[in-house]
Amino acid sequence: MRLSRRQLFTGSAALAAGAAMGMRVPRAMAAAPDRKFLFFFAGGGWDTTTVLDPHFDSDGVDMDPDTSLGELGNLRFTAGDDRPAVSRFFTRWGRRACIVNGIDVHSVGHDSAQQFVMTGTSASSFADWPTLLAAHGQAAYPLPHVVFSGPSYAGQHGATLVRAGGGTLLELIDGSILGRADASAPVPAQPQNAMVDAYVHGRVASYAATRTGQGRARAEGLLTNLERAMELEGRAFEAGLSDLGRSVLDQATQASELFRLGLSRCAMIQIDGGYDTHDDVTRQAVQQEEFYAVLDALMEHLARTPGDNASWLIDEVVIVALSEFGRTPKLNGGGGKDHWPYLSGLLVGSGVAGNRVVGKTDDALVAQSIDFRTGQPSDSGSRLGCENLGTAILALGGLDPQEHLPDVEVLEAVLG
Repeated sequence: MRLSRRQLFTGSAALAAGAAMGMRVPRAMAAAPDRKFLFFFAGGGWDTTTVLDPHFDSDGVDMDPDTSLGELGNLRFTAGDDRPAVSRFFTRWGRRACIVNGIDVHSVGHDSAQQFVMTGTSASSFADWPTLLAAHGQAAYPLPHVVFSGPSYAGQHGATLVRAGGGTLLELIDGSILGRADASAPVPAQPQNAMVDAYVHGRVASYAATRTGQGRARAEGLLTNLERAMELEGRAFEAGLSDLGRSVLDQATQASELFRLGLSRCAMIQIDGGYDTHDDVTRQAVQQEEFYAVLDALMEHLARTPGDNASWLIDEVVIVALSEFGRTPKLNGGGGKDHWPYLSGLLVGSGVAGNRVVGKTDDALVAQSIDFRTGQPSDSGSRLGCENLGTAILALGGLDPQEHLPDVEVLEAVLG
């Protein structure tokens, strides 16, 4: 039982909420509507052959020197002495991981490809996958989708998205940011701030009760945001929100705390590094190795941290790692690789079909048609688009993909 924020503002409902929370026993594995989603994005276009899509048996693909094929269960990846964290991650967590190769992103332009990958369309009115998951979930969250860094497309759900970058979120809510203004301004004391919050909430609630249509809808929206701010301010110390770290692992750990406390459903984090390697593709190995070290540490943290709706966060959280496109199969004259429209991604966690490689590219690194049910090459299958992966992510979160992207086939092969 999860009460709405508005119900929690009444005394009797608060007592009921405490009883309900005491009675709730977390499940071993979270149901789809209760899953949380942590998105990682590598800006610039990562080289898929560096880790996720090895092609050692093809003369049409230039692989990194001194690397070899890593195989664990059904997983195949690029291994080497310079990327031990990659092998360690798949050794420890491969049974929960699904590699998705040959994703057609329909573009080789940074901005357009990024939008396709995150929304499945070029229409500006469409929100991205984490925003949709947060906006249409069954539970109410004070911070539905938190963007620490990386891309975001709010579409028509701007109230769902919260930017946490820079550590100013709490300062905006509690008024302390006034103390850092160019012109001196008094910072309200906590009791005064609480009185103002209660007064404004009461006035807006009274106004909403007497209105219909758009007026009521806007007042209800303001009430929702006020209540999110009040709940967040009250739980700031518990969540550690006043001590946001800057590294990718710091931000990922912070996101996991928001998930654990039931404050957020989704988060977005930019992966460190510049992946637009036109001149020196060997930088990709260093950057991706660092990312897999972060993933390994994060999975360890999730495995030891109690969940909000599951016994452990590792059984409640879905990790999605993407970039906007891949790199060309052959090196250019500068030792780099250019933009390529076929991408590989990684899904890990609750509800994911682990120990599986879905999708395939040929000896020229061009995506092959696949059966969306099995994820394997099929002459009667279809080309895998980023929209098909996106609808599968929505399905992992308990949403009906047809309500958001009608007639787009779901990549069922990634669903465990």
